[in-house]
Amino acid sequence: MENSKRYEYIPYVYRHAPIPGGGFVTGFVFHPKEKGILYARTDIGGVYRYDFDEKAWISLVDHVTHIGKWETFPLSIAIDPNHPDWLYVVAGDWKQNYLCRSKDRGEHFEYFPVPAGVHGNAPGRGTGERLAVDPVDSRIIYFGSQTHGLLISEDYGEHWRELPVCPSGGKPETDVAFVWIDPRSVRNGRCQTIVVSVSGKENSPGNNVRGPSLYISNDCGNSFVPMPGQPPVPGIGNYPGFVGQRATFDGEYLYVTMAAVEYSWAGWHGYACDMGGAQQGCVLRYRITPEGEIKEWRYITPDLSFLTGKKEDISSITGFGGICADPAHPGHLVCSTQCCQKGDCVFYSQDRGEHWIPILHGLSIGKMDFEGVPYMKPEYNGGGNLIHWLSDIKIDPFDSNRAVFNTGTGIFMTENLQDASRGEPVVWKPSCRGLEETVHLNVYSPPDGDVKLIDIVGDLGGFAFADLTRPAENSFADENNNRYITCLNADFPDANPWLVVVTARGNWTGTTTGGLILSEDQCKTWVRLPDPVGITPHIDRLIQAIRRPNTNSGWTAISADGKTIVWCVADGTLLPLDAVVYTDDRGKTWERSRVFDLDGRLVEDPKATLKVLSDRVDPEVFYGFGDNSLMYISTDRARTFHQIEVPEEFPKLELGGIDGRMPAEIRAESQKTGVVWISTGEGGLWRITFDKASCSAKFERISAPGHVIFRQGMGKEAPGSSCKTLYVSGIIYGEYGFWRSTDEGRTWQRINDEKQMFGDIRSITGDPRVFGRFYIGTGTRGVLWGEPAL
Repeated sequence: MENSKRYEYIPYVYRHAPIPGGGFVTGFVFHPKEKGILYARTDIGGVYRYDFDEKAWISLVDHVTHIGKWETFPLSIAIDPNHPDWLYVVAGDWKQNYLCRSKDRGEHFEYFPVPAGVHGNAPGRGTGERLAVDPVDSRIIYFGSQTHGLLISEDYGEHWRELPVCPSGGKPETDVAFVWIDPRSVRNGRCQTIVVSVSGKENSPGNNVRGPSLYISNDCGNSFVPMPGQPPVPGIGNYPGFVGQRATFDGEYLYVTMAAVEYSWAGWHGYACDMGGAQQGCVLRYRITPEGEIKEWRYITPDLSFLTGKKEDISSITGFGGICADPAHPGHLVCSTQCCQKGDCVFYSQDRGEHWIPILHGLSIGKMDFEGVPYMKPEYNGGGNLIHWLSDIKIDPFDSNRAVFNTGTGIFMTENLQDASRGEPVVWKPSCRGLEETVHLNVYSPPDGDVKLIDIVGDLGGFAFADLTRPAENSFADENNNRYITCLNADFPDANPWLVVVTARGNWTGTTTGGLILSEDQCKTWVRLPDPVGITPHIDRLIQAIRRPNTNSGWTAISADGKTIVWCVADGTLLPLDAVVYTDDRGKTWERSRVFDLDGRLVEDPKATLKVLSDRVDPEVFYGFGDNSLMYISTDRARTFHQIEVPEEFPKLELGGIDGRMPAEIRAESQKTGVVWISTGEGGLWRITFDKASCSAKFERISAPGHVIFRQGMGKEAPGSSCKTLYVSGIIYGEYGFWRSTDEGRTWQRINDEKQMFGDIRSITGDPRVFGRFYIGTGTRGVLWGEPAL
């Protein structure tokens, strides 16, 4: 790669420590005319293209930087039916909102602003495609936005204007859930008939009841009318009403799935599977003429009596999400339930929905083969099927045996769908090779033992990799193999890295309880430590909250000799200073740490925060970090912390948070006492040297003025060097990337190219045993390890 000669470039190879999958895949698009083109969108991990030969997914966002991570939040994708290589993606983070246009299947993109707020990780993201290209006029693109209703571009997405979706005399709807264009309705060189689904907010009859969701236009979107047959307002929900989820067309009939959400925490935008709660739903079939006239409609909702004992046109136990017509077999359909109270199902029909047969439900109907993805196995999921948020399913238009469906934890594919017509089981397998969508909150590399990487992960909890090339077996689970979820951090003594302590959330089903978990065999087995109850009413309230499913437990540190464990008990994403406790007997007894300010007064501010790290050598020493860059030191095994003076030039940051509230990466240097490194973003990279005797510290800005350092970690020294190798992500010499230094920041080497950015970077650490190797925990592309190319 070219550079300005100001630095040395070291070519690196990056590989995933495979999870794989792990996140919400929000939809698929096959090209209808060109074999072998399939795209998937995800909520936080960008867009992927499927390689049919390798049976693997290829990321189309590895060029995206931490600064420009809006592109990793795709809301919708579209292909051009007449140009197989063309791909459109609309993505954004509310602040930066763009149409991304590619003419080479996503290898390169052009970017055009969209005059609407866009976010692919917002409520409603599990519905159908909001982006659609006119099948006969490639200049025309429709986009159903989340904030400004239906937009149209007539110049390939470069400029946009609004089209009002509303009944006569009504208000234009602002939140569109999908857009469908009838390819038969060609007049004057463009398609005339358009169907859209909306949230129903703007034409509500009152009392937060949703107005009509489905609208049809026969004049290119210049006017709309509500479609007939929309189900009546259900008796559930704080925003009651059905919203169209997805649509499919078989050349004569349009099929629409609908859902009503029991409870929406997202207001009017809460109408899809990502609300997570109970739903009601139905499937509608419309016969529409090429002129856009609706000749008939009816309910064709699959029969769920095998679960409920009764057949319903409008199901009382589930919404419906995915639906797809098989182009090669007219009348053949697949559809899926969505958030079914009895477990999601996939159905198959050979007669346009007149009759359906269930081809997947739990582990009793159909066959699930989880081989190759250990965390998905039933034995690690309470003995059940982990499928959830099944909101899309697609049949390959060139191979009727192949179908894919999405979940909140990856992609599943079958290659024997047609066996359903013969009454034989359909086999579904994870199709997640190359798909790495997990959020990694912290990464650690022990100095000894079989484990090379301890990976702290959102949702899935954590993994300990002994082999960096293979998925880890289920790592963070109780004695019954029930997983903990969303761990926040880990710690271990460098002198005994088999002893690992982790802050974990209890899982969604309540089979594990959040808190502090401990392993003595480097993450193979875990025990949950007793809770610190009875110390103060405030801590008791926090512990009660942590015992509920999916609740942050906090932050932990363990002394260099493994005898003292500190727990900063969480209140959401904050670590209250008055809820820091320690134990010397593995949780049998707990005491609260006392914290003193610069004047020696006990700190009793209920708003103060404190995150604690251990010294890597001295077992008596711990360090504390709070909001507004307040800092503290303990020299008595966390009994007391004393504030130290921080120079005015040190950046003011909120250092007392966890989860998504971590603007800096703080690490104590191994094999040294008193040395802590902090990356502060715009403020650069700092080294703090604490003095135990005087309870003071020396602050040094290591990076040059203008250098921006987001994340940092240290690894093994270069041959002949006495300095540990620094690895950082940030802007150095005016260029964003990954950098390493073998001389404590005096000089830097660039170690990535323009296709090795990987989006949102959450944590970095070096390998203490292998020079040149380091690990990257991302919020978009899983966990990676890099090392010099041969």
